[in-house]
Amino acid sequence: MTNTATQELLDMASALDPRFKLKYVNKDNRGSIEDRLTAEMKSVMTDMVENAPLETEDAATAPKKKKKKKKKEGLGSFFKVTTDKAAGPPLQQDQALTVELQSYLQTETLDAEEDPLKWWRESQRIYPRLSNLARKYLCIPATSSSSERVFSTGGNIVSCLRSSLKPDHVNRLVFLAKNL
Repeated sequence: MTNTATQELLDMASALDPRFKLKYVNKDNRGSIEDRLTAEMKSVMTDMVENAPLETEDAATAPKKKKKKKKKEGLGSFFKVTTDKAAGPPLQQDQALTVELQSYLQTETLDAEEDPLKWWRESQRIYPRLSNLARKYLCIPATSSSSERVFSTGGNIVSCLRSSLKPDHVNRLVFLAKNL
């Protein structure tokens, strides 16, 4: 018995991990995961636009900015040809999202020993929307080993010979054992 919401969460986290991508996602679910990634990228983009500060500020509330000195231009500046950085027509929003996702999925997978969060930090400029999603899904700890260690320490402290310790003393001893 599997919970579908949990499975979708795990599939999304796996897809955003550059070590795995869609490698461990069920083949039947790959299309739906790609669609969900695209939809969430679109929602992240609209959130970024809505939360962006407004360009126009009230003169009373705007901080005083230093005026930049105007650089003197020579006669040659009139003959400069300006070129657009984009080679073709600008992509539509949906196309840009699809291109970003497909580009990410087609890149080589990361070595299993490398840190995926470091990779996302370095690739943030290439995949800006996906990096925001990765921050959302990869922040979840994969194991509960730290809590298991605390319980193990508590079990070592409260033994048969020390079973009459009060809970406050046990808490203090566990704290001291884990923090010294």
